[in-house]
Amino acid sequence: MATTTATLTLSSDMLSSPISISASSTLMKAGVTEGLELIEMGRGTISESDGSSGSLTAEFGLPTALGNDKAAKLFLVNKATDPTYYIDVDIHDTNLGRLYAGDWMFIPWSMTDVAAEIVIEAEPAGATCPYEFALFQEPQTLVDHS
Repeated sequence: MATTTATLTLSSDMLSSPISISASSTLMKAGVTEGLELIEMGRGTISESDGSSGSLTAEFGLPTALGNDKAAKLFLVNKATDPTYYIDVDIHDTNLGRLYAGDWMFIPWSMTDVAAEIVIEAEPAGATCPYEFALFQEPQTLVDHS
């Protein structure tokens, strides 16, 4: 059985009393105590100058419909070095936010249908953003139609 653990530690001195927050989670299949077994990883570059936007789902052949009863976690990082360059991250037509140079995200992703695709766009004009991603997921159940 595979075991993947995600750990996040945040420290800040923004307040009069410094804070430190830490959380850890083992990535499990939905509804059971078994770990996620599959990982899809990739990297690419997206440019605003060519007017492109990229569907991680289409570009890397990620599954578009694991089903409501499947677990998946997505890690995405903007590897750009110019602090003014960012990647807009959408799930289909809904904007999740911006990843500025060096920013990353780690989210649960419900891949219920094609409308759940992850779309990324580089901004502002002239921006080129290299990125990397990893998708931890359950195996797909294929139906035999014979």
